[in-house]
Amino acid sequence: MENKTGQPGQSGLEQPGKKIKEDNRKKKTSLLLISLISALAILIGVLAWLLYEKKQDAIRLEEVTHEKFEVIDELQELSLEYENLRTDNDSMNAVLEEQKEEIDDLISELRQTRIQNAATIDKYKKELGTLREVLKSYIVQVDSLNQANIKLREENLQVRQQIARTESQLEQERQIKEELSERVEKGSILIAENIQSIPINERGRERTRVRWIEQVQVCFTLKRNLIAPPGEREVFLRIIRPDGLALAESVDNEFEFEGETLIYTASRIVNYENTDLDACIYYTDDGSLISGDYQVEIYADGHLIGTGSFNIR
Repeated sequence: MENKTGQPGQSGLEQPGKKIKEDNRKKKTSLLLISLISALAILIGVLAWLLYEKKQDAIRLEEVTHEKFEVIDELQELSLEYENLRTDNDSMNAVLEEQKEEIDDLISELRQTRIQNAATIDKYKKELGTLREVLKSYIVQVDSLNQANIKLREENLQVRQQIARTESQLEQERQIKEELSERVEKGSILIAENIQSIPINERGRERTRVRWIEQVQVCFTLKRNLIAPPGEREVFLRIIRPDGLALAESVDNEFEFEGETLIYTASRIVNYENTDLDACIYYTDDGSLISGDYQVEIYADGHLIGTGSFNIR
């Protein structure tokens, strides 16, 4: 029965097919594993490359950050150089101050800027180079201006010294003229000499007692003086009592002497011709005479030109 139905023969045919299926399954599994391993290898490579790039970016960032602070330091030094670069020229100082402010603004901008690549830092380096070249040109200009100012100061000093010498000479000449003028003025002052003060009675005789005196006669000589201008002069007589009161024939008898108003006793006009001139002035008593020592003063041309005295008993 079994041989007729062919069961043993079927069993022998089914074994090879099963093996083929298993081999196919193993091949698929192997291919899948190889694919997975390849994909994993590629992933690892990509991750490694990304990690490398990230590390390189970090290195580049560190480098440009370092360069950033180097540029800031150099800009600060440049700003200080501009601050120390000064001249007497206000216009140039204004330009230098404006340039310094531009540098300070650039420093502030660079501090706040996040530097990501070399191109950005290169831009600031280029600006730094330009500013340095500009500074060199300003140094030349400032040096030229300072040299010119030094020369001008030297010339001004020479001019001031010359002016001072001229002013000194003029002052000396002025003093000499003043001294000469003062000497001439002093030399032109009239001098009254031989002053004789004589109390007299109505007959013109000398008396020394108050009750007999009618007038006081004061005679003098105006001395010869060739410097004094000739012409008419008003000569003032002051007779001062023992109590200090100046005698006066009128309440209007006043004249100026050294900025003060003085009372004069009597006066007269004389014609002076640069030669000795004798003259007398009289005072008529109105009852003001008292016993004692009297002082006599004679004035002319605003000067006290002579003094004398007399006594009444």
